Amino acid sequence: MSPGVRAEQARRTRAGIQHVALTLFAARGYDATSLQDIADELGLTKAAVYYHFPSKLELLQSICEPVYEGVTAIIEQAAAQTTRSGRIDAVAEGFADLTVSRRATISVLAADPVMHGRMKAASQMSDLLDRLARVVYGDCPSPDQLFAVRAIAVLSDTISTLPALDDVEAREVLSRAVKRLLPRR
Repeated sequence: MSPGVRAEQARRTRAGIQHVALTLFAARGYDATSLQDIADELGLTKAAVYYHFPSKLELLQSICEPVYEGVTAIIEQAAAQTTRSGRIDAVAEGFADLTVSRRATISVLAADPVMHGRMKAASQMSDLLDRLARVVYGDCPSPDQLFAVRAIAVLSDTISTLPALDDVEAREVLSRAVKRLLPRR
């Protein structure tokens, strides 16, 4: 088997493990799901799962990585804007798009307090939100501005409370909410 084929197979296996883990975390909770449960669901050995993810926390972090990458992209988009209003609009649209595109992941993370707590302890989100506040409001954001930026993450967590909204409607609601939340001064 060529290295390219092996790499693609490994990528698909990792994605499968992540998908099944997210499904089981949603159904059973983070603490009640073992790596053996994930392996069994996929027809793999526990050792195969450990090969790709040395711990359940590392598996959880890998599931969250696209969210962190999305927030980084939002920060870059906001930084490219020349006005505060433009930066806020970029943040609102970016967070709405990210939240809707990662609805399943965010809903599962927000619904399980154990998983949410573990991710908060191991998360880079706090640093990303501080960076976002500085991009939008300058080097010394006020307490109100810092609070508003941090509240965006909580707002994203509420996506699971909007299951009846289709993606377009959910984006519009979230974008409006972020624009209302972030002070323009």
